[in-house]
Amino acid sequence: MAKIKSIDDTVRNYVKKSLMTFVEGGKYTKDKKPQSLNWIIGVIEKSGVKREVLKKIFGELQNYPRDEEEKSRLDLVLRECHKQGLL
Repeated sequence: MAKIKSIDDTVRNYVKKSLMTFVEGGKYTKDKKPQSLNWIIGVIEKSGVKREVLKKIFGELQNYPRDEEEKSRLDLVLRECHKQGLL
């Protein structure tokens, strides 16, 4: 029998995968267009992810970017999360 994930695990995975999509510049979206900063901030805010969990997600993703462009996108969303009090 398959184990049902908790809502916290589901929210965590949703936010983490969305952040990865943002960092990658939309490479895997249907239209291949980069997602906006407003989009990812909206995902984070509306997901209800807990502050401690969001901090862990950012910690896990520190080594994720493959180039300077991806690193700058991760830094951009990190700064905006601090600015808006999400972290």
